[in-house]
Amino acid sequence: MKYHGGLTKRGELDFSSNINPLAPPGFVTGLVKECDYSTYPDYTYADLRKAIAAFNGVGDGEVTPVNGASEGLYASLMVARLLGMRRCLIVSPNYGDFEFEEYCRLIGLKVTHHLMPHGDSSYVLGDVKAQRDDVVLLSNPSNPTGILHGRGELINMINDAGLVIIDEAYINLSVNPSMSLMGSGYSNLIVVRSLTKEIGLPGLRIGYVYTPNTQAMELMRSVLPSWNVNSCADKVARGVYSEYSGEYISFLEESRREVGRLRGFLVNGLIELGFKVYESTVNFILAEAPIDADILHKALLNKGIVVRIPKGFMGLGGKHVRIAVRGINDEERLIEEIKRILNGA
Repeated sequence: MKYHGGLTKRGELDFSSNINPLAPPGFVTGLVKECDYSTYPDYTYADLRKAIAAFNGVGDGEVTPVNGASEGLYASLMVARLLGMRRCLIVSPNYGDFEFEEYCRLIGLKVTHHLMPHGDSSYVLGDVKAQRDDVVLLSNPSNPTGILHGRGELINMINDAGLVIIDEAYINLSVNPSMSLMGSGYSNLIVVRSLTKEIGLPGLRIGYVYTPNTQAMELMRSVLPSWNVNSCADKVARGVYSEYSGEYISFLEESRREVGRLRGFLVNGLIELGFKVYESTVNFILAEAPIDADILHKALLNKGIVVRIPKGFMGLGGKHVRIAVRGINDEERLIEEIKRILNGA
């Protein structure tokens, strides 16, 4: 069953969708205003692939654009099946846990979950026991836990598995983007990236997939439909990765600094209210509320505020909530409303 955040009504304060709180930047809104919807995009996306590749220092044959990270993840799992993988090992809790489990079974993959261990303060990757006919699916930074896995841990997993798919949708908003495996050259690796969370336009739906494996990339492009990325998303992404690449890099640097400040404010406020907050390196946090998460969610919804409850995530439930980092005024309102709820107001 599919379950996601972001289904908010106009006027609601959305803490369920993890959007960069500084976005969108001016150069992106300018690109959107210049969009021409009267023509088809180039279905080969040759210029877009060149822009993405040049920005990341890889070959343009190693990347292909996708309609957001979700399409990239679905296509990557199909590629894994076509490459002969027999089992999908999902590192959980993870974005789309049950959704991707269902899809894997539909395409003939057996499914198991590796539940990440955790203490009082943070989750850790743990010992992922992958085999040569396994495709491993995980996110880095981990969504929903917010933890950032080290390159060494991931490389050990790559050395054991048949194929590893890493969702790096939030890596550029994390405390250490150098943990990315983009351009690392491993032939049994697929990296999936999203641009729209960074630039604050999730409705635009644009991301890309990287793999140096020629066979995997050929299969990827065969699996994806023609014109999977619309003409406006094509134009905006080309502008971000080429014409405005310098501005984009500066914007990400500023975003990481501000996300760290806003995350600290949110964490401290929630801890004061009795929440147990897990360590996060990115623009959202996972916490355990002092009351049942469903009760908190409904009470906040009545006040026009939306947080993410753990439906769709393996190993979470009860009191777990995921809360996005937003601006100070929004976070102050959230904290104040939670305080009122806990005090019975």
